[in-house]
Amino acid sequence: MRNILSDAAIAQLIEEDVPYFDLTTLGLGIGKQPGEIEFHSRHPMVVCATEEAARVFEQCGATVLSQVESSTTVAEKQLILKATGSAEALHIAWRIALNLLEYASGIATRTNNLVKAAHQVNPSVGIVGTRKVFPGTRALSMKAILAGGAIPHRLGLSESILIFKEHLTYLGGMSGLLECLPALKQRFQEHKIAMEVETIADAWAIAQAGVDMIQFDKVSCADLKSVVPSLKNQYPRIKLAVAGGITLDNVQEYASTGVDLLVTSFPYFGKPADIGVKMGNLSNR
Repeated sequence: MRNILSDAAIAQLIEEDVPYFDLTTLGLGIGKQPGEIEFHSRHPMVVCATEEAARVFEQCGATVLSQVESSTTVAEKQLILKATGSAEALHIAWRIALNLLEYASGIATRTNNLVKAAHQVNPSVGIVGTRKVFPGTRALSMKAILAGGAIPHRLGLSESILIFKEHLTYLGGMSGLLECLPALKQRFQEHKIAMEVETIADAWAIAQAGVDMIQFDKVSCADLKSVVPSLKNQYPRIKLAVAGGITLDNVQEYASTGVDLLVTSFPYFGKPADIGVKMGNLSNR
């Protein structure tokens, strides 16, 4: 996978952490000594953001000797990235690179666990990640869920049409939507029309009106199991998704309902991956 952060974005990360200089390295007088740094996994994980971490080292003046590609599954104690350079360069890049690796790999690993669990009961179900990420982290979060085997649900409001109940406030309710839906479909023929619903009755109404995808929000698995086969039988081209509270604890139950997509924010929230760092002084060799 390619580096998705621009040089300017990476330079900003460096400037945020080191606005002027590394006072500790400067004070100790060790900045010019040659060294090397290695990052190792402390548990099995799906690695992500090695490309961005490598670019951090390069911008700091170090040389990356090896790295595994993002989306690689590694075992415990496996080498993830190795770089060489001055002690100053290595100390400046160290924590910035580690934060990128640990947070992105944590998301990728949780995503992968979710995908594997869902596919055990429904190999065809898709896992899609919402845009409910911590502000400013969308690019890396999207890369991380891709590395874990999911895909983005929506990258932004500009790319897809997804109607919520909040939109109905300005349309006069469901009746207003059903009235304007044919014109919407005619105008945006290149786009799929999706709508989120909270009731089975609304699902049937918009299916009959011709939407391309129904996204159930917080509908119980029992209700989904009763309605999904009927909807698919009567409207075989429609796609069915479910969102709202999907986690590793219940993903298999939702996957077993027969929906096409599971929409989740679960991978973004949790512990970072645990990655160990070892630094060596090359002047002693």
